[in-house]
Amino acid sequence: MFRSRVTLALAAMLVLVCIQAGFVYLGTMRVESYTAHSRLTSDLLSELLDLSADKQRLRTWAAQQTMGVSALPEIRERLLDRMSASAERLTDMSRRNLASWREIAARDDMEIPDDAAQLVEITSLLGANITELRTQLRELEPHPDRSSFADVWRHLNQVFDTTHGRDLRDLLNGAIDRQRQAVPIARAATENGIHRLRLQAVGMVGLTFGVAVALYVHLSRRLRRPLDDLLAGTQALQAGRLEHRIPVHDVDEFGRVAAHFNAMAHELQQHRAAMDVVRRRLEDAVKARTQELEQAHGTLQQLDQRRRQLFADLGHELRTPATVIRGEADIALRSLSMTGEQHRMTLQRIVAAVKQLTSLVDDLLLVARAEADELDILPERLALGPLLADTVAQAQALATLHGQRLETGAIPNDLTIDADPTRLRQALMIVLDNAIRYSRPQGRVRVACAVLQEEVELSVTDEGIGISEEELTQVFDRFVRGPRARRHRADGTGIGLSIARTIMQAHGGHIDLHSEVDRGTTVRMRLPLASFPQS
Repeated sequence: MFRSRVTLALAAMLVLVCIQAGFVYLGTMRVESYTAHSRLTSDLLSELLDLSADKQRLRTWAAQQTMGVSALPEIRERLLDRMSASAERLTDMSRRNLASWREIAARDDMEIPDDAAQLVEITSLLGANITELRTQLRELEPHPDRSSFADVWRHLNQVFDTTHGRDLRDLLNGAIDRQRQAVPIARAATENGIHRLRLQAVGMVGLTFGVAVALYVHLSRRLRRPLDDLLAGTQALQAGRLEHRIPVHDVDEFGRVAAHFNAMAHELQQHRAAMDVVRRRLEDAVKARTQELEQAHGTLQQLDQRRRQLFADLGHELRTPATVIRGEADIALRSLSMTGEQHRMTLQRIVAAVKQLTSLVDDLLLVARAEADELDILPERLALGPLLADTVAQAQALATLHGQRLETGAIPNDLTIDADPTRLRQALMIVLDNAIRYSRPQGRVRVACAVLQEEVELSVTDEGIGISEEELTQVFDRFVRGPRARRHRADGTGIGLSIARTIMQAHGGHIDLHSEVDRGTTVRMRLPLASFPQS
């Protein structure tokens, strides 16, 4: 649309330029015509005057020849030749002058002067007059007789001034006078023509200027708004405001440019949004990874702390039975008066210490195998009641040793599970041992069993020191013992509950713990019941 307008405007300007060029060309031709006509008029006057002067010289020569004064024939011939040439030129110029007047009259709508046609007629008589003069003057002889001189001179004047019965002298003088009047007329006509041409040129220039101004105003108005909108759009895009859109006013080239610009801005906005999403994801990923690294660092620090604590605890735990073994062995070696019974009791204490040491080593091996996923579980179909009763009976001796009361609720006899009896008994003893050791004197430990749909839940509840909320999240971590546990009991490695959880998970069950400070702790262990009867 706008391209069509620009094309039409350029076409209009081109047409105007062509018209103006044609007008200038035609005007130049008209000026040249006026100038040539004016110059031709002046040349006619000059030629008439030259012819008249030569004719007058020739008359003087004839008078001298008649009176017998020396008159050279060469002068006569030269003057006659000059007059003949002038006559030919006058004939040609008079005809061209008449044609020029006719052209000017037709172009400028004016009348042709009568003198132009008369001048052609006069110049046509000059040739015959000169020819007759040439014949008469060549035959002219001197006349010494004064009486006949007047007749001869009168005859010569008649030859000079009369042609075909017409007074050539009057015609020539009249032509000179009229040509003198025609020169200013021709100049005036030339000036008038030039003046009209100047006015027409000014009008054409004014028209061209007006059209150019109108086209400029129109195109500038059509260009200003879309260009301003495009400039505002590019500035907004440069400033990063991708939501900016250029209004589309018309369905033209600028409208299409604005539409493409808006599409580009929309695409850039989408890309920026996608990049923002990717950047936020990366930031979140980096933040999460940083948190993971921080957590890993904290975990490593905790593990390092636990490792140092473990080495201290293991040193303490291993040193105690080793010290007992060494002490009993030293006593047995130094004492020579020991009886057989004393030796037997010493060996029993050594065996007990070795058992304690072996048990600690077994626990460490169990932890290592659990971490390497190499914990051996040999499940079999067994009745839960007898296994639980046997385990409680073993714990009863420990409870009595620590002044605790161990109570057991009703245990259904028909509960069967698929489990490794040794590992399950180990997990139960760990829980019962913790409940007994971390209870106050004269406390009570209750063991209960309940069936929950397809699971059986074993719970052990004590009335001991309890565990704080800060320590609850770490009770199942390996080698972790809280400050309250350390104050209550100096020995211990902090791997018992971790071993119990590992065993329960290996059986497809789970273990959780609920505790309140100074009120006691409840440990719940859930195991799946046997899914089908034993064959």
